[in-house]
Amino acid sequence: MHKKLLIVITHSSDAPERAAAALAIANAAVSNNRDVVIFALNEGALLVKGGFAETITDQKAFPPIKDLLQSLVEAGQQFLVCSTCAKQFGLAEQDLLPNTQMAGAAALLDHMDSRETITL
Repeated sequence: MHKKLLIVITHSSDAPERAAAALAIANAAVSNNRDVVIFALNEGALLVKGGFAETITDQKAFPPIKDLLQSLVEAGQQFLVCSTCAKQFGLAEQDLLPNTQMAGAAALLDHMDSRETITL
């Protein structure tokens, strides 16, 4: 039986390789039929803003973030974004990628209780 995963993404354009690594792990898990929750926190909240991923162009080691995100969206992957972080960056519901919901710390803690957690 596969472990359920929680992938907490804390970076975007401030550390694109870390963001891309998290998204690459998420893609590998989803493509292997793993039960994955992706929670975007801090700078990572910007990743779930529609069109933002296309602005990140200085990656080196991983596929482009925009492609990694698009693959997850096409797979129907659900994203959660820290509601406080979304507010900090001026994100509204209509700005978010498909299948993205705002969530608070309580939701993050609930998922941490029942899943293996990877934070990048």
